[in-house]
Order: sequence, then C-alpha cells, then structure tokens
Amino acid sequence: MKKLGLLVVAVMFSAASFAQTTTPVTTPPATTTPPVKTQMKDLRKDVRAYDNKKAEAKAQINKGNLAAAKTDLAAAKTDKADIKADSKTLKSEGVAHPVKLAKKEVKVADVKKVEVAKADLKSDRITEQKDVKAGNITGAQTAQAEAKADKKDLKKDIREAKRDGVKRHLRKA
Repeated sequence: MKKLGLLVVAVMFSAASFAQTTTPVTTPPATTTPPVKTQMKDLRKDVRAYDNKKAEAKAQINKGNLAAAKTDLAAAKTDKADIKADSKTLKSEGVAHPVKLAKKEVKVADVKKVEVAKADLKSDRITEQKDVKAGNITGAQTAQAEAKADKKDLKKDIREAKRDGVKRHLRKA
C-alpha cells in the first residue's frame, strides 16, 4: 500500500511538471526572402554573362584573334568566380543547387523570349495577309518590314538561347 501511494504521488508530480512546460515554438517554413531573390537574379546574370563571354572567346579563336580571345576568357574566369561566390552564399541560405537552378531559369526565360518573338512574327504575317486582301499596299509593306525585323530578332534570340544551352523549343517560324 505504501508503494502504491508513493507511485500515485510520483505520477501526480510528473503530470504537474509536464503541464507547466511550454510547447516548443514552431518556426514557419522557410520562404524566399527578397535578398535571396536578388542574389538569384545576380546569379542568373552571372551565368548568362559567363556563357556569353565563352561564346565570344570561341568566336574570336575561330577568327584567329587570340588576344581578344584571351581577354574574353579572363572575363569569363571572373564571371565564374562570381558564380562560385554567389552559389556559396545561396547554399548557406538554404537554396539547394543554386547554379543548376539559375541555369534552368535562364533557359526558361530564353524559351519564353523565343516564343514571344514567334508570336510577333506570326501576327505581322497575318496583318500583312489581311492588308493584301484589303488592297492596302502601304500597310502590307509596313507589315512586311516589321515581319522582316521580327524575323531578325527571332534569329538573334534563337542564337542566344542556343548559347545558353536550350536545345528544344527553337523551331523557326
């Protein structure tokens, strides 16, 4: 009986002590803060600049201008160092694989840019056809000139997208 009484008292004290402890405060899930977004934007710019400098260096080598190629490669090397520094910072803030993510975002932006250029070219061609049917020669000529400029922009966008590693979604209009 004595043991049972002590057991009941011990259970009451332990229940009282558990009732007094506070529950741990749960932290809200990590959301992307504005500094992370700006750092990702900076990383995307660095990735794009690195790709551009490497492509320019390759073009200069093919032309035979080795001095210009060396300067482009040196600029690419500094861009690569910026990429590594930004990546290290973003990893410390909890972003998993920041360089891979930045490259993916650059590719998505390139594909969107190409799709917009395709849509502009298509609308200019439709406008030209409507003007021809209506007999508006000057309107058709301006639409044709706009279509020519849009096609030039589309080709430029496709070259830039290929430079950034986009392999699909680049069918010419």
